[in-house]
Amino acid sequence: LICCALWALWTDRIKRLHEGKTQSVREISRFISSYVKEMDDLEGTGLARNAEITTWVPLSGTTIKINFDGAFDKQRPRAAFGVVARNGEGRVLIARSKLHENVGSAFAAESLACLCAIQTGIEMGLSETIIEGDALSIVKKCQNHVMDKSETAAYIRNIHLTAEHFRWIHFRHIKKEANRLAHTIATESLRREEQEYLNGMVPDFALQRMEEEWLREP
Repeated sequence: LICCALWALWTDRIKRLHEGKTQSVREISRFISSYVKEMDDLEGTGLARNAEITTWVPLSGTTIKINFDGAFDKQRPRAAFGVVARNGEGRVLIARSKLHENVGSAFAAESLACLCAIQTGIEMGLSETIIEGDALSIVKKCQNHVMDKSETAAYIRNIHLTAEHFRWIHFRHIKKEANRLAHTIATESLRREEQEYLNGMVPDFALQRMEEEWLREP
């Protein structure tokens, strides 16, 4: 709790000095409580910890979590993104798939999928969110504001700029097993050449995957 509080206060100080952004004491306190509660929930028992590694885990409180995944077809070249926003009960609030032409690599596809997840949060009117994906290199670049010089630099820069719309946003890497719903939506949408934006539901081809993950939740 003490370490988390110091981290939150330091982050707030940096934002005040360098970005001119301010948070109230109440907002900082709520973030600390929510973060510590989330860590407590993830701790659990040994058996529960093993289960959480291989499946999607809901957040405690009111923060919405958004998962993303990108599917890439290098023959065309083309990509599809799968994005799923769920609440603390595991209910799907938004599920969307999007097609994108002239994508140069799988890394670019994952970057664009991440950007799509952030834009989805903005469209939902969220002020804070957690963005999860299984592309480790992309998530690390999103977490790090050091100048990126890779092929995805322009995409990462756009992600950082778009993320400024939120009062608080956190990028988190997860295993592929915990990102299956977003993965299913991305890969199937690319194969079917379809894109959708659904409220409170997922595409028919992803229903079974959604139900499997929901049934595993405590």
